[in-house]
Amino acid sequence: MRHAVLCLTLLGALAAAFPPSARAEQQPAAYWNDLARYLAGMPVDAGGPFHKLTLTDQYREHRTKMDGYWERVEKENVAHIIPWRNAHIQPVFNRGTVFYPLCGGDFVNMYTFYPEATRYIMVSAEPAGKIPEPLRLTDSQAASGLRSIRGCIWSIASVNYFVTKAMRYEMKNPYLGVTLPVYLVFAARLNLKVTGIQPVGLGKDGTIAALDARGTIAGERPVVEGNRITFTAPGSRTQREIIYLGMRLAGNSADPNTPQGKFLNSLSGLNVLIKSAIYLFHREPFRDLAAFILGRTNVLIQDDSGIPYRYMDRNAFAISFYGSFDTPVRLVEIPQPPGQPDLAKEFKEKSQPLPFRFGYGVLRRDKTSNLLLAVRKRAR
Repeated sequence: MRHAVLCLTLLGALAAAFPPSARAEQQPAAYWNDLARYLAGMPVDAGGPFHKLTLTDQYREHRTKMDGYWERVEKENVAHIIPWRNAHIQPVFNRGTVFYPLCGGDFVNMYTFYPEATRYIMVSAEPAGKIPEPLRLTDSQAASGLRSIRGCIWSIASVNYFVTKAMRYEMKNPYLGVTLPVYLVFAARLNLKVTGIQPVGLGKDGTIAALDARGTIAGERPVVEGNRITFTAPGSRTQREIIYLGMRLAGNSADPNTPQGKFLNSLSGLNVLIKSAIYLFHREPFRDLAAFILGRTNVLIQDDSGIPYRYMDRNAFAISFYGSFDTPVRLVEIPQPPGQPDLAKEFKEKSQPLPFRFGYGVLRRDKTSNLLLAVRKRAR
């Protein structure tokens, strides 16, 4: 797991070296795509501003290592998830809005499970981060930043998992804004064309709006800060978006009298992904939030750390089980995780093979993972 710690440590340095700039927000679409590809260690436009940055020895090392790391991501995870997804999730359920609470920096799994969505909403406690500006970096700053990117990709390549404890520890760094560079790298490596990046915020009315140069919405500080990334997929001109909100979930997050609740209540017909979720929804104060999410969900993919199985209405959802589950994985910060004997019974009697590692299963000695797929019988 030390690679994940390295990832967050060095991404802090990367974020610190990328000061906010009003000029950056005015760049054309080609600039944003090349920015993502530069960070990802991929070829950029020979006539563009990032090309000169790719001619150094340190960048050639970055590109070579990133190619190797991403090859492992595809081989160990993506290549196995895609055929599973095609076999078990109907294309009609791949569209609409995807919601990923407690996401960390994990856009890879989100997009691979739900590649046809028009909107990806990701919520986690980590700050959104500032827009990267590599053209303003010194050589040493660039080297540090590129090492951070490699550390992150290695953590996904090796265990398909971001370590929550490491992320929380590194958040003590006042300059840490780790999410945006990670999402840009993943978008580029997934062969998406980034067309824009925009700092956004959640206003008091519960709507998401662009932030001005002062970081405000019409002169008021946002309740929650985030970023919007727009992109197109290969063979399509349809603009889609990733919205990341640096928002800490609470038991009352869905309260319609709060800005966060107003926003969440505006969502419906969701495709949901929950993995490595620190058993948050098993805590009694989060029961209402779990029920709220289920009430707006068409498709749910999760491991046992997500929403408790006993909360799920078998009349409303068709539920399938993949992999192996008997007891939960113990975490350092959660030495006595909640057991689910009803879920263990279902896995024992009904489970189908799971051809990839998922969630906290990567921490088990036998590396066995579990996945629950719930599909609403009458989509909303």
